[in-house]
Amino acid sequence: MLNFTDKLIILYELLLTVHIFIFRSNIENVSGHLQMNIIVVLWIIIITFLAGKYDRQPFKFLHTFYPVWLLIWHYPQACDLRYSVIPFSLDPYLIQLDLAIFRIPLYEVIPQKLNLLGMEIFHLFYFGYYLSLAIPALIVYRQRHTKIAEFMFVIMATNFIHQWLVILIPADGPVPLRADLIPEGILMIPIMDLVYQLHTGGGAMPSLHVAGAVITCLYANKFLPNWTTLWVILFCGITAATFICCYHYPVDSLVGIFTGLVCYMYIPVIYKQYNNV
Repeated sequence: MLNFTDKLIILYELLLTVHIFIFRSNIENVSGHLQMNIIVVLWIIIITFLAGKYDRQPFKFLHTFYPVWLLIWHYPQACDLRYSVIPFSLDPYLIQLDLAIFRIPLYEVIPQKLNLLGMEIFHLFYFGYYLSLAIPALIVYRQRHTKIAEFMFVIMATNFIHQWLVILIPADGPVPLRADLIPEGILMIPIMDLVYQLHTGGGAMPSLHVAGAVITCLYANKFLPNWTTLWVILFCGITAATFICCYHYPVDSLVGIFTGLVCYMYIPVIYKQYNNV
């Protein structure tokens, strides 16, 4: 039986498919996007059937955690579609807004003041966001923690909201500056360079990394409340890394904190009402 998260993902795929058809003249590789949407929906139907028919592992595990793995495709897809409605970048306006708030381009100034170790550490924090999506929930999975299903719904809903914002507010962020500001690095910098070589990037406003970090760190604290200090450090590190590593303007991250908190306050209410919790 499809759970609430399954239905949410299928709804997103259907709405995205409608969007692709409407704006197909502004989209490259329309058939590729549509094929992936169909594959995702078929996967959900199959894994839901298997998890219901065979009440054992690995089907239940896959049914629980597959939404997080889908983000590997969903975010790059949204970035690919970011010029489908507004066919130009809004970066000039965001740069003006950022300077009006912060007075100086922090995404340029801070990287020039940090040494290689400092930049490696902040790239580790940036990469840490991907790990935070699953590791805290995986740690408590065997305990059948009651908040895992809710977390999956909330993080997916948060991502979908922000992916639509990526599509509707096309912005690339200061990524082109990385070539001049960021050293070649030893470990984490090359890893993040590879990640960004695998998809087009963009999707700067608001920062999905920061909004997602709000959700993941707050739920991680529910899963493992004795590790509160770690989650606070992780959130602060991820937020700072978004602009120190030249992926976002600070204003993107500021808005991401706000939208993440809004999602954290209201999306669980929808989940609880649906499930009569």
